[in-house]
Amino acid sequence: MVVLLLLLLSAGLPLRAQQYSLQTYDRKAGLESLSITALLQDRRGFVWAGTEMGLYRFDGNSFERMGVAQGFDKGEYVTTLAQDTRHDLLWVATQSGLRRGDGRHFARVELHGRPLVVDVGRPLVMLDDGRLLLVRNDALMVLSGGGQGKDGQGQPWQLRPMFDEAQLAALPALRRITTVYLARDRLWLGCGTAMCSLDASGRGRVLLHGPAQGVPADEWLGVLLDRAGNLWLRGTRHVSVRLGGATRFTARDLPEEATGVVKDDGRFVEDRQGRVLTTINQGLARWSGAGWTLIDSRNGLPDININAMMFDAQGSLWLGTYGRGIARWAGYGMVEGWAAAQGMAGLPNWSILRIDATGMWFGNELGGSVLQDGRTRLEPWPVRADPLPRQAGTLAKAADGAIWIGLYDRRLLRFDPASGRTRLMARLPAFIKVLHFDRQQRLWIATVNGIYRLDDGDATVQRVAAAQTTDRQCSDIAEGDDGTLWFACNDGVLRHAEGQWTRMQTGGKAPVSGFSAVAVDADGGLWLGANEPGVWYASLHGAQLQLAPVVDAWLDNTLAYFVRRDRRGWIWVGGGGGVDIFDGRRWTHLSRDDGLLWDETNQNAFFEDTDGSVWIGSPIGVSHILHPQEMVARYQHTVVVTSVMRGAEPVPAGGEVDANGNAAPLTVRYAVLGGPAGSNPRFRYRLNGSDWVDTRSHVINFTGLPSGDYRLEIQALDDDQRTVSPPTYLDFRIPRPWWQTGWAYVLEALLLALLLAAIWRWYSRRLLRQNRQLEALVSGRTAELTEEKRELERTRAELYQQATHDSLTGLHNRRAILEQLAARLESPARRAGLAVGLVDADHFKRVNDTFGHQAGDAALLTIAQRLQSQLRDGDQVGRYGGEELLVVLPNISRQAAIERMATIQSVVSAKPHRWGTQHFTVTLSIGMVWIGDEPASVEDVIRRADTALYQAKHRGRDRVAEFTAG
Repeated sequence: MVVLLLLLLSAGLPLRAQQYSLQTYDRKAGLESLSITALLQDRRGFVWAGTEMGLYRFDGNSFERMGVAQGFDKGEYVTTLAQDTRHDLLWVATQSGLRRGDGRHFARVELHGRPLVVDVGRPLVMLDDGRLLLVRNDALMVLSGGGQGKDGQGQPWQLRPMFDEAQLAALPALRRITTVYLARDRLWLGCGTAMCSLDASGRGRVLLHGPAQGVPADEWLGVLLDRAGNLWLRGTRHVSVRLGGATRFTARDLPEEATGVVKDDGRFVEDRQGRVLTTINQGLARWSGAGWTLIDSRNGLPDININAMMFDAQGSLWLGTYGRGIARWAGYGMVEGWAAAQGMAGLPNWSILRIDATGMWFGNELGGSVLQDGRTRLEPWPVRADPLPRQAGTLAKAADGAIWIGLYDRRLLRFDPASGRTRLMARLPAFIKVLHFDRQQRLWIATVNGIYRLDDGDATVQRVAAAQTTDRQCSDIAEGDDGTLWFACNDGVLRHAEGQWTRMQTGGKAPVSGFSAVAVDADGGLWLGANEPGVWYASLHGAQLQLAPVVDAWLDNTLAYFVRRDRRGWIWVGGGGGVDIFDGRRWTHLSRDDGLLWDETNQNAFFEDTDGSVWIGSPIGVSHILHPQEMVARYQHTVVVTSVMRGAEPVPAGGEVDANGNAAPLTVRYAVLGGPAGSNPRFRYRLNGSDWVDTRSHVINFTGLPSGDYRLEIQALDDDQRTVSPPTYLDFRIPRPWWQTGWAYVLEALLLALLLAAIWRWYSRRLLRQNRQLEALVSGRTAELTEEKRELERTRAELYQQATHDSLTGLHNRRAILEQLAARLESPARRAGLAVGLVDADHFKRVNDTFGHQAGDAALLTIAQRLQSQLRDGDQVGRYGGEELLVVLPNISRQAAIERMATIQSVVSAKPHRWGTQHFTVTLSIGMVWIGDEPASVEDVIRRADTALYQAKHRGRDRVAEFTAG
């Protein structure tokens, strides 16, 4: 009863929303002032920001301040922005006067030679007939004129009051106008402490809306007519709405603690879902139809006042703050986040599962969390075991509703939601990677030392014979539409169909390190992730897989943590830099710029919900992609040239560039429109069809261009969308300088004739001087060539070093150390008495997860240095991959090799590592193989060393194991 009472009491309270991802624009993005006063997107797609120090235009990546060349004084305080509804013009109100411009240049609005200054924070409203309504000294004024007459001359501006003295005397509230809004054909005004309305033409009676009409006394600062026809009013303390078709306003007041801070602007905005948003003291409030949802710093918003807000054409919400710059809400309405602020404890998150129609489970580092649908806060999961379950890496649901949990400590748990009981079903010999129930409800368990299965919930877990499958790590399981099971393992791909196991042969270049992720396509082909960067597609031909790498700039550098196919047939690939989606035609990359909480993902942290939405886990929480179709929607970038300058002088489009005596560069600035603000594409440009030049800059400088006609071509390349924009062209002409004209040539010929006689007299002496100069030049050039040769030799040495050595540890890289090993195995004399050790840092992932990847890199470098210090002359060591190193000891007996490897292992493992104030130890496991004079291949030696390394790991790590046949 107490719980029910608490739920009923909380039903009337505003709910806190989820965690959201925001992209911030500050000084690094070009904003010299971080106090934002106004935001607007014009009809061309440009985003404009008014600040306390000027007007800025967004070019797709950063903001550019409008300066003297555009008609502004330095440091002008912008108070209001408005779009001219009839033209692509922008109105800008500053504390030094009103301006109107086309984006390239803004002209002052002057009355009798004096600037027109409007009241701070009051909106500007354009009427259909071209007149502008503004508030000046609390009075509503009408501005007209400013166009061109029939004679082509500019018409003077005219300013008059909207209301005459008779109207003001009849309704004194009109003497103090606090806001202006045009709702279809009717004007709404904040007048005194009430609201007034009248026909937009200004004719007819002015109606006063006060308490009798449901409008309480307040200073009314904002009005909005939403798409449903509801009229919203915002005051300092009150919010009211008149529903479509109603005659009275109804209170929609915000919580008292959320309002009260006096603002110049009580702005409303409406999102694509028809929800109305308004600012509160610190944050936003969103009307959901039944109440207000408060969104603030606990959900990722800046912890400061929001002065301006705006939805752009792509649906992103821009927030202008007081002192923190601009924040763009990425993925608004399409992605929700759940993190520590919403009660998700024990991060990072490892696995996700919907357990029933109302609840989601999340397995994480310290156990798990439960999210009930409709709730805004997670609760600890009800799983109880001794010891407490930790590091829940994989979850699976059985047909009877039971939840199976695979833990890092090798326990397999079963939770019965009906009884709330948790049972220990098995303690496996190895860490559990993934659980999977097939359509016969057999539970398959992939571990780091092979595959296990359980045919009945009360049966014993049985290991699948390694002779049939593998005794090495299997990281993923996928089931095809025909019931065939596929296993991604370190030594290849396994298939289980009709009770038979098949180790698939691979045609094409297969990853040496094996596979870590698998998804089955609709046609039976496989999408595969490996233990190295890249994604592969495999077509099935009997017992052979024909492998082909997916050629893609993002995927080529992605270590795929998961590969999944959803019910739409889309392929999802999660890695360390975000998520890539293949919709059957092209790939799309998603990251924090698109609304994800974090770019890093986890192996089992992908779940497609029953409604088609997708949950993706990360180290800081879970991102819920509500509408995947909208996330992969295509958009077309457009490059727009914003200015062309020769030094400080503007160059008109298609005009001539005056180069006479002007050595200043030709500077072309451009912006990109049409895509999400966070897409940040690359660009390429070329002149007159020459080779493309790639750049990320929005500025191109040309110097030393000869006279002629030019065409500059610019394109935007979006790596996330894998798209290239249509080209944008800029034509310009550089005329010949005066000294290349016809009359200049005649004058030059006369002067040349006069000079020839003088030149002849000292010609011989000049030749002598030239000979001496040539001798000096030859000597100098010889010295330069000698130095260039030395520099070339140094460069070659550096290139060789880069090609053969690992950039982090300085050791031989994988290719180089394998070549060293191959050279040793070429002849009996060179391979006799050869010891090879495969070294692996134990539990190295824990170092990365606990202290961060920088600490892991530092530890790996220290291990490499310590290992090198233990080698003899002639010994070789290289980085084989990840945290694995390969040691080659030539000319050594078997017993000496065992002792030497043991010494290396104990010395390197014994010394602790330090990262900041933290100390930790990293032990080594070494798998060793010793070669006498018997023939051996590189692949055979590596295989035996890897087997020995596995034995060392299986025996408890921190040791050396020698390969022994059988």
